Amino acid sequence: MEIAGIRSADQLNAASAASEPTDELGEAEFMELFLAQLSNQDPLDPAKNEEFVAQLAQFSSLEGITDLNESMATVSSAINAQLTLQSASLVGRSVLVPTNQTYMEGAGFSGNIELSQATSSLSVEIVDQAGQSVRRLDLGTQGAGSLRFVWDGTDELGNPMQPGIYGVRASSLLSGENVEQTVELPERVVSVSLNGGAARVNLAGGTDVSVNEIREIQ
Repeated sequence: MEIAGIRSADQLNAASAASEPTDELGEAEFMELFLAQLSNQDPLDPAKNEEFVAQLAQFSSLEGITDLNESMATVSSAINAQLTLQSASLVGRSVLVPTNQTYMEGAGFSGNIELSQATSSLSVEIVDQAGQSVRRLDLGTQGAGSLRFVWDGTDELGNPMQPGIYGVRASSLLSGENVEQTVELPERVVSVSLNGGAARVNLAGGTDVSVNEIREIQ
């Protein structure tokens, strides 16, 4: 005997196959399966009360998890919105971020290198937008860790370079091979945007990073 409004297990399987596949079982699907089980169980071998209690407990847990996920999504949206508003105060400020290029305004800049291990030879190369080398800084032997370097904004002959976007490459000699190192450069924040719900700062040098990647506010 079928009860109006309740679909059988076969009908549920057919409906599930016709819809888009999903790995999640929602409240409605759980309840329909539960009621279908009640209406289609073998009267000569009915399910035990303990089994029904266990299934109801599962449904209660599912409902609680669903409510928790919805609440967390709301909280996450509120936090992201607040973070974006706070990040707006960074517009116009200079920040230290992991990037390989920055806008030099005419007086050079100082950057940071994260050395993975000690080296007998560390060098920093400044290149222009055409990729041409402007200045090479030989920093010699350095230990592992964070290291500051300074470029005064001049080329190899001491001529001042024009303001613009310049790239920075740092490499260290490790076991006879030159290994590229992570560089952090000062950049001016020109705007803040939301990308996938996360706040990002747009930089004068043409790149953008997550606010979580900001190492220092200058």
